[in-house]
Amino acid sequence: MLDKILDDEKFALLMKMHVYECIDYLLQNKHPFSVMTNSDLVKFEPELPKSISSTFTSPVILFTLDGYTFSSAKLMQDSLSFEAGFGSDDFASLVSFPLGAVVQILVENSPILINFSIHKEKESKSKTQKSMSIFMSNPKNKDFFNK
Repeated sequence: MLDKILDDEKFALLMKMHVYECIDYLLQNKHPFSVMTNSDLVKFEPELPKSISSTFTSPVILFTLDGYTFSSAKLMQDSLSFEAGFGSDDFASLVSFPLGAVVQILVENSPILINFSIHKEKESKSKTQKSMSIFMSNPKNKDFFNK
């Protein structure tokens, strides 16, 4: 029963909405916070050097949003992004991840939100659908389906 709930799309959407509302509240009220997220869903732009990225060995990463990192945070409908410095040289990178990938939100090292839902990436169009779209984008090919 529990697995069915945690894997349910509607429950995952509910949790994502809670994550959004919680982060929005913290940002609006200027409360620094930390966010723990699934490491395989985090994107770095530019990519981190191997010397830094190889230190992320856990399935989750904890980011603390305070100071410049906090002020650079951008909350979107489906994701959170912020600028952060990594390593001894403060290698600058834009960090982003989907809200559904957030595992915990912490204030002063105490969790205020825990997300137990199982995040699933949105599936893109299938190869067949992509091929069909490309085929149909050529006006000469549309006649094949109008006969």
